[in-house]
Amino acid sequence: MKKQLFILSVIASLLAAPVFAKIEAVPNSMMIVKAKYGQSSNAKSISAQQAARIVKNKFGGKVLKVNNSGSKKKPSYRIKLLKDNGHVISVNVDAESGRISGH
Repeated sequence: MKKQLFILSVIASLLAAPVFAKIEAVPNSMMIVKAKYGQSSNAKSISAQQAARIVKNKFGGKVLKVNNSGSKKKPSYRIKLLKDNGHVISVNVDAESGRISGH
């Protein structure tokens, strides 16, 4: 009985919670965009964790390091990844679009 009540309360809270993010499909990757009102146009759309997750989902392996790179007008993340085959790669992820480059 307690388990059923707990499950019901979790479902009810998920249904009642407002949605603050949306998922947009980008070719060969996925991007999570924070939906905030009044957000400036040059603010970062994705976090370093989200950028690392995008790269890990595409290439597999283990994320070794994530650095902020780019400029204020064009922010990006530089991610170093140890692939399952032992190779180390570094890629850039655009912080606004979630697109991967440099692989």
